[in-house]
Amino acid sequence: MILQHNPGAANAARQYHIVIEKQRKGAEKLSTGYRINRAADDAAGLTISESMRYMIRGAGKASDNAQHGISLLQTADGALNESQQVIQRIRELSVQAANDTNTESDREAIQKEVVSMLSEVDRIANDTEFNTIKLLDGTLEASPYQSSPILIRGTAQTDAMQQAAFEIVADPIVGAGVKLNNTQVAGLNEMLVNSIVPQAVNAFLKTFPVFQTAAGANQVSNQIGLKLYGDTSTTLASVSIKYARYSNGTIAGDSIQLNLSVNTRALSFSGNDLTPESRTSLETTIVHEMMHAFMDDTLTNGMIGATDGKADSANQFPGWFKEGMAQCAAGGCANYNDWVNGALKLNENSTTAQISAAVKSSANRLSSNSTASKYGTGYLACMYLSYLAAGKPAALDSAGLAGGINQIFEKLINGDSLNNIVKDISGGTYTSVTDFRNKFGDNASAEFISKLLKAVGNTGNGGVVASLTADDLLSDNNAASPVFQVDDTKEFVVSSVGNNRNWGTGGANKTGSGFAGGSTGGPGGTGGPGGPSGPGGGTGSGPGGPAGTNLAGALNLQIGAREGNAFAISIDDMHTAVLGIENLSVRSFDDAGMAITACDNALTKISENRSRIGAYINRLEYAVNNLENTSENTQAAESLIRDSDMADEMVQYSKNQILSQAGQSILSNAVNQPESVLALLG
Repeated sequence: MILQHNPGAANAARQYHIVIEKQRKGAEKLSTGYRINRAADDAAGLTISESMRYMIRGAGKASDNAQHGISLLQTADGALNESQQVIQRIRELSVQAANDTNTESDREAIQKEVVSMLSEVDRIANDTEFNTIKLLDGTLEASPYQSSPILIRGTAQTDAMQQAAFEIVADPIVGAGVKLNNTQVAGLNEMLVNSIVPQAVNAFLKTFPVFQTAAGANQVSNQIGLKLYGDTSTTLASVSIKYARYSNGTIAGDSIQLNLSVNTRALSFSGNDLTPESRTSLETTIVHEMMHAFMDDTLTNGMIGATDGKADSANQFPGWFKEGMAQCAAGGCANYNDWVNGALKLNENSTTAQISAAVKSSANRLSSNSTASKYGTGYLACMYLSYLAAGKPAALDSAGLAGGINQIFEKLINGDSLNNIVKDISGGTYTSVTDFRNKFGDNASAEFISKLLKAVGNTGNGGVVASLTADDLLSDNNAASPVFQVDDTKEFVVSSVGNNRNWGTGGANKTGSGFAGGSTGGPGGTGGPGGPSGPGGGTGSGPGGPAGTNLAGALNLQIGAREGNAFAISIDDMHTAVLGIENLSVRSFDDAGMAITACDNALTKISENRSRIGAYINRLEYAVNNLENTSENTQAAESLIRDSDMADEMVQYSKNQILSQAGQSILSNAVNQPESVLALLG
């Protein structure tokens, strides 16, 4: 018998503590209902369970998202239904007016109702919204497509001008207006393809050496698509860039597409030929638009809003810079497009005080983002920046100002930001683009504008591609150009720049640092669900781009628990100008007939959008059902891992409770066992 140690008591105490710990854990499981309350309970099980939990919660919120999307789409569908009813009424009135039993006063009364109904269509397009999101004003129009139009100021177009609608490439067109004959279409097409566009391109390559260098480095596209159309809007022509953007923001550089569109409704014909005035206005407009094309290819980051080829709206050039630079090339004082004289009310006789007041006014200041600010004040602002970049030459001429523009573009192409450039060329007078925007119209800039307007004179165009005083910018002869050759068989042509695109170019705020993949590398990877395959990776040393997922649309719904589980929604602009029914007239038999056709076309477009919306809703309803099913089954699987089996836990708890009581008794006896030593001492 020993006294110093009591192995029996120690063993009983150890076993008792084990049972007590099991009893404690059992009580915890019974009280919480969970088998796993901490990582130590089941490390692997906890990891699996937590993974399932965020999928369950994500699926639940994604289901809510999809249902919100359905509500948004139902709102749009309801509004489009009303627009259809209104246009049906306009069509009904047009049919009524087409009958020659109506007198002139009868038709005038019908016309008043037509005008009222057209206003209602535009009101619906402007005011329909869901949670403050505009649905029918073009905000949700199909994924990345940016257009830079030149707008017409001056006298209204007359009914005698040719009008057409929709696609006009190389066939006779019957649209909302007069049918263009084959000869007219072929003549206009030939003029653009073989004369006007190549003359404009060659003028750019000669005027701006930086573009010549970029063209030699295959950073300017070989071709551009052409679309002829006709509507009653105030747009004469536009260059558009369309691109694919993956859900993580990466832009598919190999998929960028370019288009030149010309509105035949804004042109005057004499027989089968354009009038001389229309040709001059078209040439000047093409010069404006080709500036956009060159900037789109060489300054893509700033033009579409990206940093190193990844979407970044903060890096997009302001509208006044994009349009102002195009106006600098073509002229902001053209008689047909005179935003300086016509909108700003400035001319060679304006004082510096008048100039400052005009460009600082609420309607015209650069920060207003109004049309006049972009095309009028923006033109003057970009001319002033060019003047500063050229070193403030004493004599103002197109060559010196073009040299200033060339320097600005060269800095941007080499990766500098517009912010830094503005600060540098002004010697710190303007610390940033925002500072320049807010101060423009100060004494120094007003004095420059006064000198510029005097140099342009009362008949000059004010562009740098020709002399400031020129009226006709381009030769009428045929020509061939090495880049931007017009492909009149396609509306959009995929840019040939591809992986040579310089994603390292600067933008508004940020300096580019080069896109991963090297000069010949590029984004790659296999397309994910809902989007096309990403363009193949290049041979650069950098990593390939991310896998293609859903292309980013105008409005994206997150309908899954993981990144990239997006659903893109697109709804077209439903204004009368886009539908081709703006300014409809029923004042004559012919007008009423054309109005009927225009209404038919508009109703077709609305029906197409409603059909698309219906398909979206059906898909989202299936998505909701699938998400709820997924959530239910995943929750059941997670329960098997995480939840307690209460019956089993109760059995274990009862067993441990009995063992603890027995342990207490045994431990008590074991502790008392050394007392038997006293018997030996007696």
